[in-house]
Amino acid sequence: MPSIRLGLEGAPDFLAKARRELHRYQNADDPADRADYAINLAVTIHHLADWTYHHGLELGCELGDIGNFLGRARNANGSVKLLHKIADTTKHHTLSRQNVLNIQVDEVGPGSLTVHQDFLGIDVQRPQTSVPGGRLLGVRTLIDDDEVVGYESIFEGTTVTNRGVGQFFDPICEEAITFWDEVIRELEAGNRPIWL
Repeated sequence: MPSIRLGLEGAPDFLAKARRELHRYQNADDPADRADYAINLAVTIHHLADWTYHHGLELGCELGDIGNFLGRARNANGSVKLLHKIADTTKHHTLSRQNVLNIQVDEVGPGSLTVHQDFLGIDVQRPQTSVPGGRLLGVRTLIDDDEVVGYESIFEGTTVTNRGVGQFFDPICEEAITFWDEVIRELEAGNRPIWL
């Protein structure tokens, strides 16, 4: 029977696909393309868990039940868990716009985050001008009693908001990709992941 894997034969190939998706997402200028790539990226990283499990089995590793493997992986890495929730909710989102999963993700989309820098004593610093996944919009100097006491840097990008706290999407994806890369390397060395 012919393969329909389109050249993706194992977890290392799917890991490379996740990296390509991340690159496409990070380099997209058009907001609609960024949204498309963000969903594709979350789904790809989510399915990387299944590919990694089956890759381990093919290598002869004893991994137990797939549900246990996937659940423990999500509990071992917050980014893996968050992307699983985003991908699964995207898949199960109903026409009434009610989530079928209680995922505690308020919103994924364009947003901004503010980084506060307060000086301690005479330790004056330069303002923070870069954050992974964000583009600097501006820096505000904080002054108290005619003294500079800190900075407030504002960044924009794709944010994941969870209970009113936001974080940028890129580092979440990078952390999850790194997690699965390390798991794949452990399996290929004949080792079970330490969290299993």
